[in-house]
Amino acid sequence: MQGTKSGGSIAAAWAVMQHLGDDGYLRLTAAARQATLELATAVTQRPRLALRAWPDTTLLSFGAADPGALDVWAVADELWRRGWYVDRQGPPPSLHLTVNAVHAGRIEPFVVDLDAALAHAAGAPTAGAPGAYGTVE
Repeated sequence: MQGTKSGGSIAAAWAVMQHLGDDGYLRLTAAARQATLELATAVTQRPRLALRAWPDTTLLSFGAADPGALDVWAVADELWRRGWYVDRQGPPPSLHLTVNAVHAGRIEPFVVDLDAALAHAAGAPTAGAPGAYGTVE
């Protein structure tokens, strides 16, 4: 039963799959998964951060290892100023990323900016904005 959803997204997904084929789809999903694992590894190498869980797919969430010592909202604010958008979730305060094939080759520049955002947040005089995941503000 269709309900309130349009069939447009189903038709678009079908068209994309016809264009990509099985091999193209597998290539893109492998690139997305590899980028996710690269990012998860980078997060675990930063003592001020903690993964919320090791990613089973291409979704990744992390927060402060010590929330009293690091405001992840301030990290997100600084990442935004550097051109990166990360979703904000909570509780507990967390940054949520959906990694796609287009992120392959972009994890290293993100991590460079993440390190800079961590350094900036350490000296941030005010807390960052928590935002609201899944809503328009």
